[in-house]
Amino acid sequence: MDKQEGSRIRLMTYNIGGGRKDLGSKPDTIIDQIGHAAPDILVVQEATERQDADGGWDRDVEQIAEAGEFGRHVHWGATLSMREQMHVRKALFVHGIFNDWQDWRQGNAILSRWEFVRLGDATKPGVPKNIPLYRPPLYEGTRDTDPRYGLLARVNKAPVFPFVIGVHLTTLAGERERIGGFRPIPGKTEEAQMLRYKQTSLLLDLLREHVLDRGEVVFLLGDFNAEASEPAISAALEAEGGFVRLMPTDGPTITHVKAPQPIDHIFVYPRQRLIEYRCWIVGNPPDWPSDHYPVVADVWVS
Repeated sequence: MDKQEGSRIRLMTYNIGGGRKDLGSKPDTIIDQIGHAAPDILVVQEATERQDADGGWDRDVEQIAEAGEFGRHVHWGATLSMREQMHVRKALFVHGIFNDWQDWRQGNAILSRWEFVRLGDATKPGVPKNIPLYRPPLYEGTRDTDPRYGLLARVNKAPVFPFVIGVHLTTLAGERERIGGFRPIPGKTEEAQMLRYKQTSLLLDLLREHVLDRGEVVFLLGDFNAEASEPAISAALEAEGGFVRLMPTDGPTITHVKAPQPIDHIFVYPRQRLIEYRCWIVGNPPDWPSDHYPVVADVWVS
């Protein structure tokens, strides 16, 4: 099948680093990067919103949506909240308390050129769903106990009406060898990989009957905190689920400044409806706004 027979869609995933210890990334630079890439569907991780002492809200996603001309086709799903999960070991929460924030929240977001439709009926407007993939019994103020969610949407791009999923999977402190020679803590690597495998397996359980078995087009994007060889990707998503990982052919060879292999990925399902694609990583300007590099892909699907 020639790519002219399919629908061309530009996808982009970007961890914008809003939950970092330095209180976030540089929103103006991030907005410029997104505007330059001009994605049709954008998935972001660590998007934040902050409520100040007077009740006003400052929201990353609203700024991105306005600048990127996404209109009202934007949905943000919370994963972590200062009000609900306050812990003194979370430095940013302590900063917020003494700066009189009423709340600070972090989450994933999907922005689309097309309106969202119902998951079960693409002829009617709908609202994306925030699906828990990992909820620890007790939040301890560290990344090891951060809740993890998948944000599930469907967009009105006829005739495909693709499902879109944004994820940000678990990472554990000290789990991997990093650029610079840091060694992992014994046992942490295996523990982290198993957690991510369980999270992608839950995602497959969620999708199997109503999406995968019906051959619907799915775009799965996000910060997986996992290299391609890990079980969460190679065993669960690719071997068991049948997802195709889009291989970047241009740009840097990494997506995080301390990880030796890409950990941010774009997947498409099913293989037979993927006609052609081009995928690339954007990165390494002098003043980089986040510790992650965005991944962008043009895909043609039938």
